[in-house]
Amino acid sequence: MIRRVSVATVVACMFVSIACADLRLRKPVHPPTPGNDYTREQLEAVPPPPNEKYYVLFFGSQATPALPRFTHTWATAIKATWVDGQTDPVLELHTISWMPATLRIRTFSRHTESGVNLGLYETITEMKSHGERIAMWGPYEMRPAFYRRFLIQKQFMDSHTIGYQCIDSRGEAGRTGDGCDCIHAITDMDPEFDRTRYPLRHYGEAGTANIVEQVARRNAILNVSQTQDWLVPKLGLECFGIVRRCYTGPVGDLDRSQNCCR
Repeated sequence: MIRRVSVATVVACMFVSIACADLRLRKPVHPPTPGNDYTREQLEAVPPPPNEKYYVLFFGSQATPALPRFTHTWATAIKATWVDGQTDPVLELHTISWMPATLRIRTFSRHTESGVNLGLYETITEMKSHGERIAMWGPYEMRPAFYRRFLIQKQFMDSHTIGYQCIDSRGEAGRTGDGCDCIHAITDMDPEFDRTRYPLRHYGEAGTANIVEQVARRNAILNVSQTQDWLVPKLGLECFGIVRRCYTGPVGDLDRSQNCCR
């Protein structure tokens, strides 16, 4: 009997094997992000204002079948400020959504190219235009130190100091650290674990789920079992057909004195 294997399966297998091959041969060079330079104590040195709270949402998208060039991972941090005399807080959104400037992902390119950091709604529109299903974890309340580290990383990505490369463990990005993909654009702020903690065999929804697991296990999220659902209509996210995901794994077992978010 002849077994037929889809093109999508072959491409996915190639993507995973190539992404993992260079990790076995050598350790990729990490980009010079300042997001992982600060200790938890430094980030917690100044208490947050009493009228502010911070929240985070994680997103993963993928087409069917889940071809790597039609998948994406991004995250949005929110500062909510309550003002006297107003019922609803003022919301300030910050998104890390790293894409090639052309918005066309060249899966197997060995060279970096110009990147762009999209906003939340730009990203949703772009992923929907490819027919990708969007999944969301959260909104969760995040610790102030995690929020501050997130802003540092976003500022670094917005500076265009580095470019985009889909498989950043190989080629130019792996040798020089001058590029990253959408997943590592978020996780490079982690000062405790390098990119081997966030392997590219996880992409699309699986890549986002791995990030959620890491921040939950380090207590970067306050009460991961309780989502802040009031934010969903405030942000207009109920209009996009987004699938809600829940995290049910371990919490706090990797909470160390120098972790990525606290």
